[in-house]
Amino acid sequence: MHVRRALALILTVPPLLAGCSGGEPTTEPTPKIAEPSSSASTPTPVETETPEAENPEDFIRRWVKAGDEMQVTGETAEYDAMTPECTPCQDFVENVAQVYDGGGSAEFAGSRVVRIKPVGSDPPTYDVTKDLPQTVINQGDGGTRTLPGGRTTIRVTLGRAGRRWVVTHFGIL
Repeated sequence: MHVRRALALILTVPPLLAGCSGGEPTTEPTPKIAEPSSSASTPTPVETETPEAENPEDFIRRWVKAGDEMQVTGETAEYDAMTPECTPCQDFVENVAQVYDGGGSAEFAGSRVVRIKPVGSDPPTYDVTKDLPQTVINQGDGGTRTLPGGRTTIRVTLGRAGRRWVVTHFGIL
């Protein structure tokens, strides 16, 4: 029965945490590189541009994408690092690991974030609406389970760990 509960949770939660496939691309800042000089003087360090801090909406998109990737690869480290104090998130990490450790896998094409709406500022809280594709869970025992696609909204609460954002909680609306 424990395996069924774990699979039921992984079948329910993955579409809710799925990443964006249609989000806006972000660009990395390009460091300033000094032009080579013809003099024999000792080179001085070149100042690089300071990357802008990630805003909450970009972090949420990255978190959703990490959840998608975790589902289809079984690699939990990135998502886990983004959610160290989020109990529902850590349950999701554990369930994905259990499926993959048991020889299972997931077929999930990723979700598309439709809207991120701020609903509170202390702590930063957002309603995230996503379109989800069909998901197929291949269980380690050879069985499969299919979840239909659709649209869902979750409420995501953020916090800070040093200078970076983390998810502290999420819930289905």
